[in-house]
Amino acid sequence: MRPKFFSRLLFGVFGVMVCLFLAAPLLIVVPLSFTEAREMIWPPVGFDFHWYDVVLSSSVWQSEVVSSLEVGIGSATLATVLGLFAALGLVRGRFVGKRLVSALLLSPLIVPTVVIAIGMFFVWTFGWQIGPITVGGNLVGTVLGLILAHAVLNLPFPIIMITASLVTVDRNLERAAAIMGANPPMVFLRVTAPLIRVGILFGFVFAFLGSWDEFIVASFLTSPAVITIPVGLFNEVKLSIDPTAAAISTLLLAVTSLILGFMLFRGKRQLLGDSVQ
Repeated sequence: MRPKFFSRLLFGVFGVMVCLFLAAPLLIVVPLSFTEAREMIWPPVGFDFHWYDVVLSSSVWQSEVVSSLEVGIGSATLATVLGLFAALGLVRGRFVGKRLVSALLLSPLIVPTVVIAIGMFFVWTFGWQIGPITVGGNLVGTVLGLILAHAVLNLPFPIIMITASLVTVDRNLERAAAIMGANPPMVFLRVTAPLIRVGILFGFVFAFLGSWDEFIVASFLTSPAVITIPVGLFNEVKLSIDPTAAAISTLLLAVTSLILGFMLFRGKRQLLGDSVQ
């Protein structure tokens, strides 16, 4: 019993140390956002919401929030739709090279992001000639260019989430609907889609969050007219030392935490519902 006890204690201590290491930046940034000082100094001086007023009343930050929402929602929607079709093909389809196709679709998870960013920058700038057709070009610095780039970058998340939901679907339910006269689109909308709705939702949310805080690709493709929050935050840190950056970082953390909290609550309700059924 003693070796088992000490091993559990060791793993517990290690887990606490890892959590503290990951949470350390938050323990510094969040208090700095409430300081009364005009610059980021530690420990914080006083307690004030002044820097949140600065952020929320700034037209620059408002524009960046709008750009980030447009890019995040647009790219997450596109990635989820494409991921849904890809997951259906990978789970239900039978074709040669399925594993290769799956690896290519999931490759943004393992390919260095800076490599993807450089490739997208050149394609988005000069285009890619495929016979008589030119793909891309003149997309740098546009919302559409960022939406397409982030959709490609975050495509693996919907694929993984929807695939995990699809493999649990009982095909007999779909066959029963087909026997009753439902055509394939109706079978999908009335039977399959409700059964995998949680996977679709989780895929959309993860794709949105992946775009919401993505910096590397955005830093290559933004322009003075279209700047996302992470790029604007980086520019703010480079040019200023006031706690505005800490305030916007805390707001980003709050939004992300609320979304993740909703997802955990939604997932728990789904598990409870399945157990009751």
